[in-house]
Amino acid sequence: MIDISISNIFPQIELLDLNKIPKDSVYIGAAGFEDRCLAFLEKSNNQDVKYQQIFGIKYEPFDEKNRVDEFKNFAINATYSNKLNWITYYRPNPEDFSECIKYIEKSIDLVENIIIDISGMSKFLIVVLLHGLRNYPGNVHIIFSEAEIYYPLRKDFESKKVSQTEETTPSFLTTNVYKIVTTTELSSTSMQGYPMLIIAFPTFNYEEMYALLNEITPQYLVKIEGYPREEKNQWRLEAIQWINGKLDRDFSPNIERIYKEELSTFDYINTIEILNGVYSENKYTHKCIIAPTGSKLQTLGVMFFKQMYPEIQLLYPVTTKFKEEYTEGCNEIWHIQFNNFSEFMANLENFRKAELKKLKSMLQD
Repeated sequence: MIDISISNIFPQIELLDLNKIPKDSVYIGAAGFEDRCLAFLEKSNNQDVKYQQIFGIKYEPFDEKNRVDEFKNFAINATYSNKLNWITYYRPNPEDFSECIKYIEKSIDLVENIIIDISGMSKFLIVVLLHGLRNYPGNVHIIFSEAEIYYPLRKDFESKKVSQTEETTPSFLTTNVYKIVTTTELSSTSMQGYPMLIIAFPTFNYEEMYALLNEITPQYLVKIEGYPREEKNQWRLEAIQWINGKLDRDFSPNIERIYKEELSTFDYINTIEILNGVYSENKYTHKCIIAPTGSKLQTLGVMFFKQMYPEIQLLYPVTTKFKEEYTEGCNEIWHIQFNNFSEFMANLENFRKAELKKLKSMLQD
C-alpha cells in the first residue's frame, strides 16, 4: 500500500511576498467587477514589477460592471512589451474555453512560471482553467486576493430575514440560475445507473442548489457549509444555513439522506480531506457529482480532488447575474506555489492507484 497524507502533499497558503514571484512569469487573470480582481496587478504596478506576458480573461455575456479598461491599464503597465492578450470565457458554455487553453499552452511552452490570479475568476472558470493546464511542466503560482468586505452585510441580512415569509426566502449576491453546465473533461460516464451522491456548497442564493436538485435527484446529498476565516464574518455560516433550510424541507421527501459538513472557506487542503472522506464511504455504491459552488479556495480543492478521482463528475449552476453589492476592497493577498505542476498533478493519481490496489487485495483475499 502507498501511505499518503493529503496534508503533506499540498503546499500551504502564505501571505504574498512579491519578491518571491519570478520576474519572467506569465500572468493570467480575469477582468471582473470586484476591487480584488485588480489588487495583484495594482501591487505589481506600484512596485514596478513586470511580467513576460499577461493574459486577460473577458467574461461573456458582457456585464458593464466588469472593469475591463482598468484591468487593461494595469496589465499593460505590468508587461515588458506593453501588450495584453485578451481571451474570452463564455459562462453558459465553458466547453468553448478549451480552445483558449490550447492558445495559452502554446504561448507558455518555454516559460518556467505562470501566475494564475483566481481573485476575479468565477468558480467554474478556476476548475476549467487549472484542469486544462494540468500538463504544464513549470511552476504554478496561485494568487488569491481576500476581500475587505463581503456582502451581504449582517444588518441587511437580518432585515431581510425579519420580513421573510415561507414563500419569499431571500437570496443574495446572485440572481436566478440560467443553466447547469459542465465540460467533456469534467464529466464522467463512470457508475452509470448507480444511485447518485451529490456534494454541494450552499451559498447566499439558495436557488443555485435548488436548480441542481431539480435537475438531478440524488439518493444522498452532502451539504458542505463554509465558515469564513475572520471572526467578524463568522455569522455568515448560520445565515447560509438559514437561507438553505428551505432545501431540506422541500427535498427531504425525495432524498434518502441529507448530510452536513462544516468547512473553512479559506482551507483548500481540508476541502480535499473532507471530500476524500465522504467519497471513500460511497465510491463503490454511488455515482458522485460535485457542484463547486463554494469559495474560490474551496473550488481549488475541488479541482485537485477531480484530478485524484477522474471518475467523479462536476456540474455547475450558472447564475443569470451578480448583484451590485458583492465584495468591496482588498484585505490581504495570498500565494500558493506548486512546483513542477504536471508532475504534481500526475502524482495525485497515486491516491486512486492506492485504492485500486486495496480493492484488488480485498477481492483476492
